[in-house]
This record gives sequence, C-alpha cells and structure tokens, in this order.
Amino acid sequence: MTLRVGICAPYDLALDGGVNSHIRAQARALRDLGHYVCVFGAASAPLDGGEQRLSGSVSMVVHGTETGVGVDPRAWPRVRRLFARERFDVLHVHEPLMPIVPWCATWQARVPVVGTFHTHRENGHRFYPLSRPLLAPLMRRVTSRIAVSNAAKRTVALHFPGRYAVVPNGIDVARFRKPAPRPSNMPLDRFHVLSVGRLEPRKGVDHLVDAVAIAAREIPTLELVIVGDGPDREALAARASHARVAAQFVGRVGDDDLNAYYHAADVVCAPATGGESFGIVLLEAMAAGRPVVATEIDGYVELAGGGANGARLVPPGDADALARELTALAGDAPLRARLAAKNVEFATRFDWAAVAQRLEAIYFEALGSSSAGLQTRSRSIK
Repeated sequence: MTLRVGICAPYDLALDGGVNSHIRAQARALRDLGHYVCVFGAASAPLDGGEQRLSGSVSMVVHGTETGVGVDPRAWPRVRRLFARERFDVLHVHEPLMPIVPWCATWQARVPVVGTFHTHRENGHRFYPLSRPLLAPLMRRVTSRIAVSNAAKRTVALHFPGRYAVVPNGIDVARFRKPAPRPSNMPLDRFHVLSVGRLEPRKGVDHLVDAVAIAAREIPTLELVIVGDGPDREALAARASHARVAAQFVGRVGDDDLNAYYHAADVVCAPATGGESFGIVLLEAMAAGRPVVATEIDGYVELAGGGANGARLVPPGDADALARELTALAGDAPLRARLAAKNVEFATRFDWAAVAQRLEAIYFEALGSSSAGLQTRSRSIK
C-alpha cells in the first residue's frame, strides 16, 4: 500500500546539516519504497524540491547551539491549508515539542502522528521540565514515539514517560562508499586529520587543535582539516595559529565535496564534549572507509562503543589522550586499514534502505492502532 506521508521539520529548512539532512534522506528513502512524501516547516529563504515553507525563521541559541526556528503564528492556518490539500495518511513530526510549526502540525493532525526525538543532554533538558504542563497535552497526540538513540530516549522520557522505539539515524552508504577525487588542498604528502561539524563549544574542536599541536611534535606532516562553520571559527583559527598548528578551515561544503574530504582524510576525529545523541559524522566516515577517533560521550559510546567497529574512543576534553591516538594511527598504516575495514562493514547496518523499512512498519502500526488511521488506510494515492 502506498502512503501519503507528511514530514514536519523543526528547524530552519534553508540551512544544511543535522536534522534537515536526516529529514531529506528519510524522504528520499521513503520515496524509493514507493510512498508520496511532502516535507514542510519553517525556512529563512525559499525552498526547492517541492518542500513547503510555512513560516519564516528566527535564530535562537538552545543549549549553546544556534538554531533557526519558526515563530510566525500564521503557520497555524498555513498548516491547516496544507493538510486539506495534501490529505496525508501519516504525519511524521521531528522534535514535535519544538515551536511553532511542529506544534501546529501535531495539534491539527487528523491522522496518526509519529514523532522523532533527536536531542540528548547529559545534564538534562532545561526546556522540558519548565514546559511540561503545557506540552503534555501535545505529547498525548503523538501516536508513535521514536528516539534516534537510547541517549535521546532518556532525555525526553524523563519528562514525558511512555513507549519509545529506538530507530537510529540512517546514511546513504553507497554515496559515502563511492570514490571521490582528492581535494587539491589535501596533498598525498601530508597526514590529514579531518573534523566535520559546526564550530561551537560543545563540538570540542579546541581540544582537537591542542591534540594536533602535541602530536605534530612527532608527526611533522600532520595537518588538521576542519569542514564546517560556526561562531567559534575565528577563535579556533587564532588558537591554531598561536599553537603553530597546520590547520585549514574549509567552511561548509556540499555533499559531493564532503565525500571527497572523507576519502582524502587519513583519520576522522569527532572530539565533541557532549550533547550528541547519535554521531552521524562517525557513521559517514566509517562508510567512507576511514579510521575514526571519537570521544566517550553518551551518543558516541552507544553507537561506537560496542566493539563491532573500528572506532577508537578517548575521554572528552583530553587533548593528551587524543594526541596519543593520532600518533599511534599515524605510525601504523596496517592498523588504519584494519580499523577502516571494520568500520565499512559496521556502517552498512545503518543504510537508509533498512532504516526506511523500519519507519514504514511503524507507520502501518500507527495506522492500525488509530481510529483516524482505520479511516484513511483504504485510501490510496491518486
């Protein structure tokens, strides 16, 4: 049976990365299964690819991360008109407790609502306990709850208890396995350590700069390549310059270029100090066949700490431990090759083709358990 699926984004759809990349990959994977999918949400600029912009976006800082969210009350009638026009069978809302488009969509839905929760906070979510009296009725409208990891599940279930299915983030394994031309700024005569992600305090790139400065004493060809942008870029560049670290700040890159950077890297490092529910960068690097060094934070340990892959884990914020791993890997090419092979095999478990089938099963389960779903289940796409 073909479903009409609406996917509501919680953050500014005009910005790349993070949850938005997850949503777009989810939409592609569901379409590959034959379903109709419409993505909608707030955006600070016009959208393409058929995505629906139902609100503008304003920037706000949540737990140290700059986030774009919609606050336009006109989203309420726009969501109503979208629902009347699209006649979804299932509504999938990412972060349904985030304002304001997810609120409007969840409240107005007359079909089963599947909610996915991405956020993890080691010290608890500050917003949830304060807003629980207001958001609990909204949460009761979510038919099926998904968390992307047990870490994310703990964060939300502490304040909104219930049954949560853990469905991990997916990746397009074939895309990251595909060979890519080497970027001209990553010559073969250097040992490249790659970091990918937004440049903000919780990403821990300052500790990686310090680690590279230590490791470079033994590995003079060591070079740090940083893909991503954010508020800490200038401070990190100054830190690297002061420590005489050979570092390139590439900024944001497109999907094809990102794959090229992964393939050209000798090691990919994820030095975050917390706030990571899953670790999608780890999986992307694994799929590209790269050795990975990451920190022992909840989201990373859950993904990479079981020994089934070749990830090396170090304490967060420990530049010396990070430097020791980088030094060991730089001096042992056979070890890097063994770790990379384990990583490739591990990453295939998270291919979007398999993850989408799990989501599809949850949609049908929600339809079967919902009175609204029983009325819509017999309707097929026109």
